[in-house]
Amino acid sequence: MITNGIIVQEYKDSPYRGIDGSGASDKTAQNWFLNFREDVSDSFEAYYDENIGKTYWNIQKHSRIAACNDMDYIYQYVREAEKLKIKYRLLLCETDVPDPKFECPDLEKIFLGYDYAYTSGDNYSAVYNEIPFVFTQFKLNKYGLFQTREEIEEYIAAREQFKLTHPPLTLEEGDFVIYRLHEVFLK
Repeated sequence: MITNGIIVQEYKDSPYRGIDGSGASDKTAQNWFLNFREDVSDSFEAYYDENIGKTYWNIQKHSRIAACNDMDYIYQYVREAEKLKIKYRLLLCETDVPDPKFECPDLEKIFLGYDYAYTSGDNYSAVYNEIPFVFTQFKLNKYGLFQTREEIEEYIAAREQFKLTHPPLTLEEGDFVIYRLHEVFLK
């Protein structure tokens, strides 16, 4: 897998620790949360649009992950969140998608597991949204993610089979990829 970069996510005290960052559920946080605050969005949104959120534009499917590979920007984002007293967490993303590539500094990290989510900024997660309701036969780890690549690939195979036997659009369709996630801590 390729180390793509870091996603800054608002902290939520929830068993699910994956990448879903739409903030649509009370159990999921919001990715790149400062971009939506009027008092600071000008400082962050332009950089995000130009360097991180390129997945929203017309680029080839599965060619880019909305993660940051610029540690200076991560530090700036984190300093502003701390100044505003917003709890956050940092997710290190690894996928099979080639861009961006990230030379990760030596950071303390905790392996969280595997998620299956969009490549774009809200990273809608099929794991978070489908396992408890549709695919209850699959067991997740304490972070609400798959523990191994083999387990998530079994789920994806079951998901593809399900789509063959159910009406179209029963499950979310989108630019899903497998993520190996770690929570990282700045020194």
